[in-house]
Amino acid sequence: MNKGVGVGKDGRAAVRGNWKRAVIAGCLIAGPAAQAATILEPRLRLTAEERFDNDLRLGGGAGATGGQFMTKLSPRLGLDVKNEQLTLDTFYATDLLARHGSGKTTLDHRGGFGLRDVLSRRLRLDASAKVFRVTDPTSLPRDGLARSTAPTFYAQAKVGLTGRVTDRMDVRGNYSFEATRIIEPGRVAGYAHTPSVELWYRSTRRLSLGAEYRYQGFLYAGDYSQAHGASAALRYRLTRPTTLTLRGGPVRYLPSDASRGGWLPRVAVELVREGERSDIGFAVGHDLVGASGFSGAVWADYASVMAAHRFTAKLSAFGAASFFRNGTAPDLNYTQWRNTTNVSQGYAVGGGVEYRMNRKLALQGAVDRIAQVGAADVAGAGDLTRNVFALRLVMTPW
Repeated sequence: MNKGVGVGKDGRAAVRGNWKRAVIAGCLIAGPAAQAATILEPRLRLTAEERFDNDLRLGGGAGATGGQFMTKLSPRLGLDVKNEQLTLDTFYATDLLARHGSGKTTLDHRGGFGLRDVLSRRLRLDASAKVFRVTDPTSLPRDGLARSTAPTFYAQAKVGLTGRVTDRMDVRGNYSFEATRIIEPGRVAGYAHTPSVELWYRSTRRLSLGAEYRYQGFLYAGDYSQAHGASAALRYRLTRPTTLTLRGGPVRYLPSDASRGGWLPRVAVELVREGERSDIGFAVGHDLVGASGFSGAVWADYASVMAAHRFTAKLSAFGAASFFRNGTAPDLNYTQWRNTTNVSQGYAVGGGVEYRMNRKLALQGAVDRIAQVGAADVAGAGDLTRNVFALRLVMTPW
């Protein structure tokens, strides 16, 4: 399961080199006599990777060798915009993968932005969007492993507006959108629309209590299904860098065929620690998700853990592991753990080390394993198990 993805940590580097900056003439008025200049800062990151990948699906002829060596080049260009109210991060990246054994070359594309705008003392806007066109579906930041070897288009967008009602209470409106299209004959796009509204009350300095209503709309092949969910939440700061979040409640699933509808629980536990030298994240839950490219909605179990530690200013290590299960909504075959015909199951585990040679150059070594324990509705994917051994050189010239 892939959960994830983020932007917005590069703003502090805006103090580097005047030659990198472009300051817009004029100021934004934040209040009487309050002014803030807007700073534009370009970003460039180049990654050169040599890997051995025994994923036979992507090699187009690697079966004779049991895998093959590959060279991967990934330039990433971005632009940061920042002032006292606004933080905007944008990026575009491409991945050129040349397989030495088969002679096959593929080109993937990624792009997106992240926005945070403090509209007033009591109102904040957050937004993000990411678009992917990849030949390797397992690289997408979404729940579950791939059920097809075909190239995939995937888009994700989120918008949130947070208002402070009182000194202790916040109200937030959210909307998220997902779209997936398996790029092969006979496939159509799948969509998921998820508006929600949530309320958070800070009862103490450490404890916040929340409530949420969520609507989900799933569209696939002309079939529209929907779901209504209500949940209660608790957020507790265990220590200054460590926060525990619990969420749970019922979800009512309403497909176009009413006979297949029903209830399922929504449960989520998340523990996050962001320290000066160590970062740890843990998440486990059960929910209703969509936009898989194969069906409207599926139930999903997921569990993931990640950790990163900086030993010295130059040496650090990172690792992650995840597991998932997907099945027909609302809960068909959910309790049948050995059912690998109707339930998709899989895991991913990986880790690596990074040695920063200087401010602009870093060397990484990484190992990853992805495996499919079971597969429902597989579109000719066959064995999705793969091992990847990679050595990367990461250059950040500016």
